[in-house]
Amino acid sequence: MIVQIYSMTSVADAVATANAGADLIGVVVGETGLVPEAIEGRMAREILAAIRPRARGVALSLSDDRDEICGMVDQVEPDVLHIAAREIDPEDCAWIRTRVAPVRLLRAIAVRAGETLTEVRAHQDCVDYLMLDSGAKGLPFSGVGGETHDWTICRSVVDLTHAPVILAGGLSAENVEQAIAAVKPWGVDSFTHTDIPGQRGKKDLARVRAFIAAALRGFAAIL
Repeated sequence: MIVQIYSMTSVADAVATANAGADLIGVVVGETGLVPEAIEGRMAREILAAIRPRARGVALSLSDDRDEICGMVDQVEPDVLHIAAREIDPEDCAWIRTRVAPVRLLRAIAVRAGETLTEVRAHQDCVDYLMLDSGAKGLPFSGVGGETHDWTICRSVVDLTHAPVILAGGLSAENVEQAIAAVKPWGVDSFTHTDIPGQRGKKDLARVRAFIAAALRGFAAIL
């Protein structure tokens, strides 16, 4: 059972989040401006180096070019590569996973009625972890919107797949225990709702600690 926290833009926030007990800590690597949290590769590498060995680092690529994605991994040296672009198909995932090994591969899949289970079946054997997230409106990737989705679909995924599942999408200290009870995932993720309100990419450490504590209570209740 793990807790993942996104998205770091400073070493100070990342180290404080690791000290608070997060297992996985994420950065968004890419062109600044695509999303407010995006940072360049050199800074991402510095942030992820600073959290070890207390936590493992996750690098999220929004690119749909597999060579570009692998180049980012070479530069940043994360423990886990997180792919969110919808255009990356299972064949691409298998190729990328082999290319970046021993870095683990996390694939984000948008939760949509009638589509999610098909996507999970297609991807589960070519990734190390699956993340179920809300679709990003108007953007070619999943997540970062801070909105919840249908947890009954997510529970069906957990029952179906042998891959570890991280639940994301609008989770906060107020709803994560309920989400864990409903879905029974391997892990949970917080992106938007552990930020300082109105300051995306700047973590509110009180919210981070509250989220981690609530998640741990939720996991303890389903063991």
